[in-house]
Amino acid sequence: MRSYLRHISFSLLALLFLTSSYSQGSMLLLKERKKQKLSFENINNLIVIPIRLNGKELSFILDSGARKTILFGSSISDSLVLNNRIRIKIRGLGEGEPIDAIVSKNNRINIKGIYGYKQTVYVILNDNFDLSLKMGRPIHGIIGNELLKNFVTSINYQKSQLVFYNPDKFKPPQSKKYQSFPLSFHHDKPYIVAESHLSDSLVFKTKLLLDTGCSDALWLFENNATGLVTQNTFFKDYLGEGLSGSIEGKRSRIKSFKLGGYTFNNMTTAFLDSASTIQARFLKNRDGSIGSRLLERFYVILDYPNKTLYLKKAKSFKKDFRYNRAGLGLAYHKDAKVLQVTNKQTNKIKVSVHADGRLKNLFEIAYQYELKPLFYAYYIRPDSPAYSAGVKVGDIIKTVNGRAAYTYKLREIINLFYGEKGEIIKMTIDRNGAPFYFEFSLEKLI
Repeated sequence: MRSYLRHISFSLLALLFLTSSYSQGSMLLLKERKKQKLSFENINNLIVIPIRLNGKELSFILDSGARKTILFGSSISDSLVLNNRIRIKIRGLGEGEPIDAIVSKNNRINIKGIYGYKQTVYVILNDNFDLSLKMGRPIHGIIGNELLKNFVTSINYQKSQLVFYNPDKFKPPQSKKYQSFPLSFHHDKPYIVAESHLSDSLVFKTKLLLDTGCSDALWLFENNATGLVTQNTFFKDYLGEGLSGSIEGKRSRIKSFKLGGYTFNNMTTAFLDSASTIQARFLKNRDGSIGSRLLERFYVILDYPNKTLYLKKAKSFKKDFRYNRAGLGLAYHKDAKVLQVTNKQTNKIKVSVHADGRLKNLFEIAYQYELKPLFYAYYIRPDSPAYSAGVKVGDIIKTVNGRAAYTYKLREIINLFYGEKGEIIKMTIDRNGAPFYFEFSLEKLI
C-alpha cells in the first residue's frame, strides 16, 4: 500500500522576532571531519533529528524556514538547564497575537559529531502549541538556519538520511542529472524563484521560501492586485499550525509548476489569505513557500555558504499529489487512555492429585496490562465526508475499519484518509461517554 502519511499539513514556519537579535556561536564538525551522516525520522513529511541540548536528549524538526532555534515550553523538564534567560515576544504565521517566549544564551548543542557552543535558544511559553500530540511522538523544538548555515547539507528523503559536509571540502555534484538553482537570503532564510502557471494565460514568476518545515507541496499568497488567486475549483482547508494560531486557506490545483527544467502538472496548491500571512508579507515580493511534499521528490543538496540549491529526480518524482480526502484531523488525546492487555502468558504446571497418586496438568495464566493513548478529532473540514457523516471535534476514536484504534500508529490512520476516491472509512467513537458509529467514503474534490 502506497503511503501518503507524509502529506498531512503542518507548518512550523519562519518567525518574526519582535526584539533585537542575539549573537550566536557556530556549529562545527568534530575533529575537522569532511562530513557527518545522520539518520532522521520522516514523520508527516517532516525531518526529525536527535539533538542533545545541554546534555539532554531531545527531538527537533529540521526546518529551513526557521531563523532561530526554538524549544517548546511544554517540553522543558527538570533535568534540562537553560542559561541566561530573558523574556521576549515573538510571532509567526497565523491569525493570533504575539506570544510570550524566553531567550536563553550560551547553551551547548550536540548533533552526532556536530558541536555548537554559545548557542541561543528561544523557548515558546505556549502549552497549546504541542506538535507531539499531532505527530504521534515527542517533538521538543525546531532548528534551522543556526545549523544549516554552517554546512552543505544533503537530504535523502528516500533513505531518511542527512549528510552535513564541511563547506571548505565539499565538491559540487558532477552528475548532469543534478540541476543547480541560485538561492537568495532574507533574514537568514532561503528563497528561490519558480514559475506558477495558474492557467494557460496566467503565469507568475513567484519568489518562494524553501521550507522543509512545511509538509505541503506549494503555498501561494493570494494577491488580488496581481491576479495571483486560485482559478479553479477549491475548498477551504486547515493547512497547519503556526506559532500565532491556525493557518487556513483554499486548497486547489494549478495547471503547472516549473522549477528550472522540472515541471509538475495539475499540482495541489494551497492559497493563503492575507490574514494568515501578514507577517510573511513583510518581505517584499514573497509569493509563498515550497514545502517538503515537493522536495521529497528529489535528492536535495542545500549549500547555504554558496547560496545554491542542487536537485536530482528521485523515484517518487511522478507520484500523485494528494490531500486529506476525509477532511478529518486526528491527534493523540492528552488525557484519554484505555487499559488493554499487552501480554498473555500461559504456564503449564503439574500438581499431585492424592486420590490415586497420579499427576494432573493445570495451567496458570498471567496478564500484563498497559494504558494505551487514544486519538481524538481536533479538526473537521466543513462539508467534508467526516463532517457530513456526523463526526464532531472532540470525538474520541475507538475503532477504525473494525480494528481497535490504539493498535494503529497515528500516521497509519492518517494514511487511510489519503486513499482512493470511494474507499470506505468505518469508525466507532466515544462522545461524552456515549458510543456512536460512523461510515463515510472518501471524496475527490479537486
